[in-house]
Amino acid sequence: MRSSLRAIPPEIVIAGASLAVMFLLSVAFNLPIVLPSGNRAAFVGVHYLYPLIGVALLGVATFAAGKRDVSASFFIALPCYIAILFAHFHIKLWIPHINPALYDDFYWQTDQMVRPIVDACIYIRKNLFGLVTYESNFYMLSFIGLFYTSFLYHAMKTPAHFRTLVVAVLLVQSLGAIAYLVAPAVGPFIYERGIDPFVTPGQLGMLDFYRSSVAGGSEWLAERGGTDFTAGLAAMPSLHAAGAFLFFLFAWKHGRILLPLYSIILFFILVTSIATRWHYVIDVPVGIALAWGCLWLAERIVPVEKVETVEPTGDAVPAVA
Repeated sequence: MRSSLRAIPPEIVIAGASLAVMFLLSVAFNLPIVLPSGNRAAFVGVHYLYPLIGVALLGVATFAAGKRDVSASFFIALPCYIAILFAHFHIKLWIPHINPALYDDFYWQTDQMVRPIVDACIYIRKNLFGLVTYESNFYMLSFIGLFYTSFLYHAMKTPAHFRTLVVAVLLVQSLGAIAYLVAPAVGPFIYERGIDPFVTPGQLGMLDFYRSSVAGGSEWLAERGGTDFTAGLAAMPSLHAAGAFLFFLFAWKHGRILLPLYSIILFFILVTSIATRWHYVIDVPVGIALAWGCLWLAERIVPVEKVETVEPTGDAVPAVA
């Protein structure tokens, strides 16, 4: 029995566990399961699924080339990630109904204790990154770019480690959703506006959704959850910080040619997450710790694949045990 369980790919185990947690929470708290509709479905696709769809197409190419062991990891990743995202966004929608406590006052106090960091992030975003216009939405586009670049690069250049990256990403999304429930917070924008005028209307719209969800309960969510599938608010931890750091850390270990670009993008995302007031300062290191832990766990549950490929000299660095 144990040997048969061990034979199940970890991607499937993580996806199954995420869906099981979602269903249990739905039953325990009488919360509706909905399907994303309209623009929300498109949002999920563009921001999260398209990078893996591109990887799946690469999997078709590797399968056609006879590298079936490599291509298998591509085809496993996509449906598992879809399932985990489905569970992730549901849990994010349900946060105020599962754990109604809010820790914004405490996090805001910690922000005031390190106020120079907040002011420095605002200054850096205005000046050092001043050439990046707000309307460009570079914060999200650069994050998506990390997905595309990391999946495609490691699939082609370091396929022996590709599944470890996929599993780490799945763990961040699944465990991140659970982490939202521990000490929930809406975000510092409820106290002060961020630097980006294009972000503020979205923040206020999501806050209205949050308040309506709290007031309307399960029935209101059943009616509106599909059209606002990605409108759940959760500041702690920062999963953008977690994702960006995960790709940076993986590049440090297995693709150092990416580091100059990734260092800039990581710094931009961390600074912008605070300057826009999506996140308190404390959200960022917690997100980074989550990413580090997820990669540590992924490295221990995913066997290194033996594939017929030559990794670039000096480009791949063995993972630290």
